[in-house]
Amino acid sequence: MSQASNSAESTLISLEEQRAVEQFLYREARMLDDRQYTEWLGLLADDCTYLVPTRENVQAVRGKPPVTTEDELAGLAYYEDDKLTLMAKALRLGTGTSWSENPPSRTRRLVSNIEVLRGEAPDELLVYSNLVLHRSRRTDEVSQFVGQRRDVLRQTEKGFLLVKRVVLLDMNICDSSHMGNFF
Repeated sequence: MSQASNSAESTLISLEEQRAVEQFLYREARMLDDRQYTEWLGLLADDCTYLVPTRENVQAVRGKPPVTTEDELAGLAYYEDDKLTLMAKALRLGTGTSWSENPPSRTRRLVSNIEVLRGEAPDELLVYSNLVLHRSRRTDEVSQFVGQRRDVLRQTEKGFLLVKRVVLLDMNICDSSHMGNFF
């Protein structure tokens, strides 16, 4: 068996694992849409990181390599949070004193194109998914965000925990005050 074939097989997961990851992502989306922020925090690993980098439209230049995702990840970010920061945001949203969320937004997350690969650690999975986040508030505030998520999930005795999330939005300019509660 060739090394390339061996490498491809080592990234395969079972149908049960694929289904479990899909259910985790769907449950997470429902929790956030239903404003169950305290419960959602229970899905995060203590070492969780959450990044939503800004995007830049750069014209291709002959003879120069294109800007890569890694270049974008090293730049500015709309969000660059750890679990403590996410806890503070979630708890504030639950108090009713968050002016940007009074009245609260109505959100709907559509998660699709879920691809699951083995992670770097034996208990971790790398998960790619696409997300559409629709947000409406009041009569005239409607926004929609579309992008790709790159997650690292860790399998624990309690189930999966989110270790890392990178959200790559397809738009390059966003009004961050209308970006929704979490991606």
